[in-house]
Amino acid sequence: MLDKLCPWEAPKYFIFSENVPTLLFYSHFSAIICALIVGGFIFYNRKKNSSAAYLFSLLSLFSVWSLIDVIIWATNRSDVVLFWWSLIILLEPVLYILALYLAYSFLIGKLPNFWLHITTCVLLTPLILFVPTDLNLSGINLYDCDAVEGPLALYYTYLLEIFSIAGIVALTIKASYKKPVQEKRKNLFFTLGLIAFLIAFTSGNIIGSITGNWDIAQYGLFGMPIFIGFLAYLIVQFKVYNLNIIGSQALIVTLWILIGSILFVAQSTSTQIVAGFTLFAAMVLGYILVDSVKKTVKQKEEIERLAKTLEAANEKLKVLDKMKSEFVSIASHQLRSPLTAIRGYSSMLLEGSFGPLPVKAKEAVERINDASKFMASSVEDYLNVSRIQAGNMKYEYSDFNLKDVAEGLTNDVRQVAIKKGLLVTFKSELAKKGIVHADIGKTRQAIDNLMNNALKYTPKGSISIFVHDETKKIMVDISDTGIGMSQRTAENIFGKFERADNANEVNVTGTGLGLYIARKMIREMGGDITAHSEGEGKGSRFRIELPLMM
Repeated sequence: MLDKLCPWEAPKYFIFSENVPTLLFYSHFSAIICALIVGGFIFYNRKKNSSAAYLFSLLSLFSVWSLIDVIIWATNRSDVVLFWWSLIILLEPVLYILALYLAYSFLIGKLPNFWLHITTCVLLTPLILFVPTDLNLSGINLYDCDAVEGPLALYYTYLLEIFSIAGIVALTIKASYKKPVQEKRKNLFFTLGLIAFLIAFTSGNIIGSITGNWDIAQYGLFGMPIFIGFLAYLIVQFKVYNLNIIGSQALIVTLWILIGSILFVAQSTSTQIVAGFTLFAAMVLGYILVDSVKKTVKQKEEIERLAKTLEAANEKLKVLDKMKSEFVSIASHQLRSPLTAIRGYSSMLLEGSFGPLPVKAKEAVERINDASKFMASSVEDYLNVSRIQAGNMKYEYSDFNLKDVAEGLTNDVRQVAIKKGLLVTFKSELAKKGIVHADIGKTRQAIDNLMNNALKYTPKGSISIFVHDETKKIMVDISDTGIGMSQRTAENIFGKFERADNANEVNVTGTGLGLYIARKMIREMGGDITAHSEGEGKGSRFRIELPLMM
């Protein structure tokens, strides 16, 4: 039987015969060319990359399989059909194993482990041993040169393919677990492209084995251009294999090949003309697309380079900011001791502890005392900033009446305000008692800071303190008729070392830290401080709010 011939002429150049349908040339050779171009280029540029090596091996084996399939279709010798058909049954599961190895290298990022090698060897051994037996192919139908497949070809090979696809899915889940979204998307697109190719490749063979209609099987090879398209997207979008622009070029070349192949299989002149014009349009548009992608990729790379530079600079700034805070903290601690001594002795001198002072000397000591108080206040601000940034600010919570605290502080500043010719008023409209749960000392410090700011920046007019409540909140409004501020200043004034643009007109001694510290402390206690003004010269209103207990 082996020397029998099938009912058509012998092939020319191994692959051309009257038995080969036109669709087969189109499906096989377009897929082969796409696979070899993309696989070869990636491997050429990334020889040391194991994933690129497995990809090239997979695409090369696919090309060999496709070429053998054409030979089987073309030959009219039954012995040749049996030989190549047996070989193609062996190559198909090996192709799936290579796909599994490619997935392992791509997704896990390293070479397959020892146990995967052992498992695949064990699974492939029965196939290798029984390929030449009737378990694989039991005969051939001479009227169409179709082999009669045995259980090895019909069942065992497909079990190996299912094992490979299941392994690829498992590797994808493992590689994507607890990974960033971008990494998950890359893995998903790779797996979808690879499995789409494998399923398309297998589906045609399954249909052919079951129905005997091998014409339908040719459509399965169109899964290869689909896989190439997924690779092109991965290369451009995720910089797979670090090839960037080659992804779009590979996609365009693939489209050119698919369209150009129609010229060789079209039966009518009109179809060839249409295909020619389509190919020309695709080449022009493809060139424009590639040029556009080149510019986009270049811009993206430049942005990423700048982002990395800024990130590095930001890290350096964080280190410098930390060093600055540590220096300020150390320096402030060192300043507190001599300042305490200066304030103590100047107070004793003013009180007459060392005898009466001449009038001129008393004025000088008073200036020393005032300056030391301001300096001590500034040092305390620096220390508080350091504590806030280091997370070391401690809070002692208790229940107290915020209205009483605000009213007491109002009485304290009233005498200073009278000396400046300012009117200070206090008003309360509370539906409840005004009890809050917070650190009373830090709350007093924040309110006192706002009241003193109102005194500093109000040359004439009045200052009003208004305590009121809303649902679950109590507010203290400190309003003045002072220099006011712009909207931009109101938004930025709570930053470190921030002061109003017109602040120096009435007060040159501010550090720009008081509001920063006050807001940080109030926010830590569950409240907030906000600033409002209708503009420069129209006064300001600062609001402190805290959660209301009762």
